[in-house]
Amino acid sequence: MQVRFCFVAFLSLYSGFLFGQTATVLMEEGLRLEKEFKLEEALKKYETILKVEPDHVPALVHASRMTSNVAGHIKDKEERRKKLVVAEKYAKHSIKLNPKSPDAHFSLVITLGLQSEIAPSPREKVKDAKLIREEAEKIIEVDPTYALGYFVLGKWHFEVSKFNWLERTACDLFFGGFPENVSMEEAVKNFNKATALDPNQIIILYGHASVLHYEGKDEEAIKVLEKAINLPVREPDDAFRKEKCKELLDEIKK
Repeated sequence: MQVRFCFVAFLSLYSGFLFGQTATVLMEEGLRLEKEFKLEEALKKYETILKVEPDHVPALVHASRMTSNVAGHIKDKEERRKKLVVAEKYAKHSIKLNPKSPDAHFSLVITLGLQSEIAPSPREKVKDAKLIREEAEKIIEVDPTYALGYFVLGKWHFEVSKFNWLERTACDLFFGGFPENVSMEEAVKNFNKATALDPNQIIILYGHASVLHYEGKDEEAIKVLEKAINLPVREPDDAFRKEKCKELLDEIKK
């Protein structure tokens, strides 16, 4: 009996070792597919890992990112919302397992941002905005060199500064008042920091140019947009972001 128990234990350990090797290969394949912008194929690799190893943090983070990216291209709001619920679960589980991972927090920010775009009410939009700021501050706290943390905080100040009266009323009713220290100056400051840390990230440059245009600094905005348009794509949505840059550039030059 003891020999049989030892043999079963050995098989269990050996199976775990083999899957550890398999998980490494699946992660490598998933990352390669991401670079090729094959989002759904990459997602399947991460989901395969999570079926056997549900606490695999890198797989959780990337599964959340890929699910959010796929959701962002779904036109039906209800279907998009269902996908984002899954992405949020992946992100929150990765944060629970590793609260010091800036990538985990950023994956949640992406999901919250997409949820905010289809929020059914001002209350939900304000709730998402509150969570996004908290996550951005956590990102910067765990890694002060994480450029996208400053990008998120800059975008947060930019968007919240533009809240309409209904959204501001929702802040008063449900969250004890409008957030303190919200300003375009803070938006510019954070975008400057993000750009300094990662000067060739298209999503950061587009956000920075948007703030500059809003502030009437169109000459600066044009330079930023022209730079973004001429950069190679790094992320699955960079081609789309370049189109947004071109649209804003055309609007400024009218």
